[in-house]
Amino acid sequence: MDLSKKAFKARDLGSARRWRRIAAAGLVTSCFSLGSYVALAATASDTSYVDGSAIITKPENLTIMPRVYVGPFAKLIAVKRIIIGDSTNVQDNVTIDATDEAVEIGEMVILAHGATVKNGTRFGTEGRCPDQAADAPGGHGPPNMCPSFLGFNAEVEGAIIEKDTMVMHLARVGPGVRIPSGRKVPSGFNITSQDQVMARTLPLVAGDHDFMAGVIHVNSAFADTYAKMHSEDATHSKGINYDPGNADFNPFRELPTLNGVRTRDPNFRNRIIGDVRMADTKEVLERVMGNHDAIRADEGDPFEVGTIAKMGDEVTFHALEHTHVRTGNGVVYGHRVVVHGGPTPWNNVTEIGDGTVLGNGAVFFRSRLGKNSYVGPRALLQQSDHPAGTVIPDLWVVVDNKWIYRVEW
Repeated sequence: MDLSKKAFKARDLGSARRWRRIAAAGLVTSCFSLGSYVALAATASDTSYVDGSAIITKPENLTIMPRVYVGPFAKLIAVKRIIIGDSTNVQDNVTIDATDEAVEIGEMVILAHGATVKNGTRFGTEGRCPDQAADAPGGHGPPNMCPSFLGFNAEVEGAIIEKDTMVMHLARVGPGVRIPSGRKVPSGFNITSQDQVMARTLPLVAGDHDFMAGVIHVNSAFADTYAKMHSEDATHSKGINYDPGNADFNPFRELPTLNGVRTRDPNFRNRIIGDVRMADTKEVLERVMGNHDAIRADEGDPFEVGTIAKMGDEVTFHALEHTHVRTGNGVVYGHRVVVHGGPTPWNNVTEIGDGTVLGNGAVFFRSRLGKNSYVGPRALLQQSDHPAGTVIPDLWVVVDNKWIYRVEW
């Protein structure tokens, strides 16, 4: 059964906006794998895109607004209803789990790599936006933007996360908690009751708004450019393949290079996208990679990936625009590791030395680590530079070379 070329069904939800409902394609075991689709809308700006590797349970309960980007291996478990609002992005290996209760994601919500949103959560649907009259160059982002953010490998379950908020990397917000507009949950915190909220969160600052505005800009472009590429050739949405190019931050389409050979293989089980320069051959990658791994050089590039000793499942590589990733030989990547590039003082390269081990759920962001180092399970290394032989035990949050505290959950 192939319904991937059918338009979304529109239905009125009692507002001026109309939501678009997915027509899904491809039954896989007990759930649906939604082949990439393009909303058949009047203008290109009204398109949404779901990567060909995304996995959807009960797509009849899933509703998506225009300008949404859903990345590789996202899991949308719509046993109960899931609604995803306009200009939201659901990045690589994100899970939205509505097994027991409906989940509603509002407009301009950023669900970063590896994040999880569970039963009963309402994210970015209530609250207020920042005072746009206070906007100025370098502060608060463009007018009429009101994003919210959930960080790498963070989790929200049964909570209300209002508009204009951030839940940072490896943080958690538990059932019944409301995070009000203008507040940020620090990385690694576990907010379990309402009386903790004001004491344990921070106010957003201008740089937070600028960061979120940039992410919305990039991922709204992806909704359009990936959809256009898919409309040209549906096989571009799978396996080892092109990035879409045609964006101000990445104008050209490029293919990965495996052991010096430009390679395109839509049947490869993992997603390797864009200017990724891997030392291993495809045959070696078949052996050493896990499942649901996404190495996506469509924003920042190139990625120079040395030989992989072992890579677990649900690993994600990505980078902010105009930044790069470089990893050494013989690196071990645990289950659900996130490696993410961003601005650094050393030529905007995020770098991992030879023989390093990243434990399960570790987040490696805008940092440099010398060879034969170790980052423990569910630790965060951010904006830091450490020499060879460094050991960061499990659950530690290390930012700006400071060992701050341990992840609380």
